[in-house]
Formats: sequence, structure tokens, C-alpha cells
Amino acid sequence: MYGLIDARILDKNAEYLGLNMEKLMENAGKAVADVVLSLKPKNVLVVCGSGNNGGDGYVTAINLKKNGVNVDVYMAKMPKSQLCIKKYNEAKEEGVNIVNFFDPSKYDVIVDAMLGIGIEKDPEEPYRSLIEKINVSRKTIVSVDVPTGIGTNVSIKPDITVTMQFSKREMNEKNSGKIIVADVGFPRELLEMVGPGEFVSYKFNPDESHKGENGILVGIAGSVDYYGAPIYMSKGALRMGIDLLFLFSPEYIHNYISSSTHDIILKKSGERYIEFNNELKRIIEDKATAVALGCGIGKNEVSQESSTKIIEESLLVKKPIVIDADALDSVTLFDDLKGFAVITPHRGEFKRIFSIDPDENNVVKMAKKYNLVILLKGSVDIISDGEIVKKNKSFHHPSMTRGGTGDILTGAVGGLLSRGIDTFHSATLASFIVGSAGKMAFEEKSNSYFTSEVIDMIPQVFRKYVQ
Repeated sequence: MYGLIDARILDKNAEYLGLNMEKLMENAGKAVADVVLSLKPKNVLVVCGSGNNGGDGYVTAINLKKNGVNVDVYMAKMPKSQLCIKKYNEAKEEGVNIVNFFDPSKYDVIVDAMLGIGIEKDPEEPYRSLIEKINVSRKTIVSVDVPTGIGTNVSIKPDITVTMQFSKREMNEKNSGKIIVADVGFPRELLEMVGPGEFVSYKFNPDESHKGENGILVGIAGSVDYYGAPIYMSKGALRMGIDLLFLFSPEYIHNYISSSTHDIILKKSGERYIEFNNELKRIIEDKATAVALGCGIGKNEVSQESSTKIIEESLLVKKPIVIDADALDSVTLFDDLKGFAVITPHRGEFKRIFSIDPDENNVVKMAKKYNLVILLKGSVDIISDGEIVKKNKSFHHPSMTRGGTGDILTGAVGGLLSRGIDTFHSATLASFIVGSAGKMAFEEKSNSYFTSEVIDMIPQVFRKYVQ
């Protein structure tokens, strides 16, 4: 199910695409007004905030006025967003009465259009006092999109919530009353789009934080046969801004790794191929906030057995894990990955491990069956948790078929997981970041760029798309 964060991502992607946000606001306001009209009220008060939720409220008031309802608007704050300002002016032009004194006793219905999906902490004044007064008013309360303050300690307790496009995971009958979903016209392509809005899920370091509090990834990668993969994986993870990376690789390739990157803590896992050992087990248990497994480990019996044990250990101690490459063969040994795993197969690997065609329906089916997130790599990345589907169609480049790009992606997913981002949004954001970096690398160097230069482009992606 979609959550509040998905609604924020949707709004950002809609803005990026240049969708007519005013038309969506008109549709939202009309949908709320239709619900209020069904209650047959005589007097309605719409309480509007300063942002687009408030804009929805002004449109609601206009529609109620046109339908003969006696409607007033109380401004919790003066309009601030461009659309809210416009709809406020239109409401005044339509003769909607703006009242300066908050008196809920005069109304049958109160419409809560104060704060929408953007709030993440307890509402401050004047919203806090208004929430308390509305909740004790004993009037019918209708919230617009989400109840003001939902998810915080101070929130509106509505009788009805008219929510836009989809119900949010955080909403239930107790905190939202009767939930009515209104289709306001978001196209399916937008709902499924991986785009710049994915950065809404990224977590920056708090002002007061210390080493280790912003991501500790344990990576298990490499073999005597593949010694570039752990480098690409590690650097992809480090570019996500994590604090620490413990890289467990076979001792045979340590000299190569240590001469290629100095930003990791290099640990031994086997001689020529990875092996699950006591130190690896201890660090996963005691230090890791996430695990990345599989890049370049090879298909020998020891590495395959070790992969299975590492997945078991990660699930046991509830550490999220991203699984790629040859470690993917261990996935189907588990009936339930408990929502802790992301797998990143390309289409050939998907068909090999699941014995079915790598299409959208089967991605959803397998994600649901094994209770994990699948990021299926290809000309269009398909990401699903078994319910939601998103696709990266535009933010990558056909040249990204070269070796190592998948290792970078696995590292990026692991890095984001270690920063506390959930499995689904780690997968969608990593797809956007790495795909965009590959696109930038091609734009700068045409088809002659090195895979390592995709890593170098990741900071440009952050600079371009993070506000």
C-alpha cells in the first residue's frame, strides 16, 4: 500500500513532469465538496492552511458556494504557495466569506484543509490550538487528503477523510474516520514513474549525529575470479553518504582492493572465495545497519553455502539485505524473506532463479511470494514489493549494459538501506540515482565512458535533483 512518503514523491514527480497541478487541485476540491454536499449541511466552515492543502480547501469552499451552501473560510495562516494564493483570490471573487474569528459552534460541518502530506513533526501554532478546538467541537469533521497532523502527537480526528488518488498506509478508521478515495486524475504513468521525487525518501544526517549513526554497511563481495565487483559495489554504497563500510572479501584480492579504495574497512572472508566466518557474523549482529551480498562471489560450492548462511543471519537479526549476482541462487531456498530483502537481478538472472519469464506480472508475483522487493534491471527497471509497481523508463541510458553497473546499483541500494530507508524506496531511489549518473556519463563522454565514471557522476545527480 502507498504511504504518505509515496504521496510526496508523486507530487514531486508530477511537478517535474509539468502536470497541470491547478487542474488536480480543482478536481480535489470538487471531490471534497461533493462529499460535504452529501451530508446536506446548512452551514460549513472550511479551515485553510497556507499551502496546497489550503488551496484544496478554497476550491472546496467555491464549489459549496456555487451549490447554495452557506460557507465561510477561516484562514489558519495567510496563503503562501502560488496555487493557494490564486485559489484564495478566486474564493474572494466568488463571494466566499472569509471570517476573522474562529467559532465552530455556528456550523454543521468543519472542513479541515490545514496541513497535508508534508508535515513530519507535531504541528505548531496556530495549527495546534485549532486542531484541539476542532476536535472538541462535536461537529462533523471532513479532512482533505489526510487529517492535519496525522502521524504526530497532535492531529485532527475526522469523521470522514477524502483522500486523493489512493489511501495512505498510515490511515485507518481510528485516525481518519471513513476513508473516501477520490480519483483526481493522476495518470497511471505518473503513479508508476521513478523520477526525481524519489529523493523525498533520502535521509540527510541530523545536525547532532556521530560516526556510525548514518549508515554502517557490511558488504560481502568478490572472489579470485572477480576483483573489480567489490570495488564498484563499495564505491556505489559510499556515494550514498554512509558513515562506515565493512567489506568482507577473499584474502587473495585484498591487495588489489586496498590499492583501489581507502574509504573502507577491509576484512577477510575466505582465501579465494567468500566464507561465512565468526567475525562476519559478529559484525553483522553488532554493527551493521544493512548488508550487501553477492557481487562477484562466483558460483563455487563454498560461496553458495556462505551466501545462504549470510542471508539466514541477516534475517535472524533483522538487518535489511540487498542480494545480487551469484548469491541470487540462495533466494528461493527461503519461503519468506520477511520484507527485509531487496534483490537486483537482470532479466536472465530472474529467469534462472525463478524459472519464469521476467515480465511485470511475474515480478509482482515473485515479490509477493517471497515477501521481498525486486529491482529487475533492464531497458526499463521494474521495481515491486508485491503490491506497488514502479518503473524507471527515462532516468538511465542504453549504454549501461557494461560490466560493473549492476555492482554500483547493488552498493547504492545497500547504502540507502543502511541509512534507514525502507527496502522499496531504497530500490527506487537507487535506480534513479545510478541510472541518472549513467545518463550523465554518456552525455559528457558519449559511449566512451568507463563504468567507474558512473560513480563519479553520482554527486552531480545529488546536486541537480536535491533541493
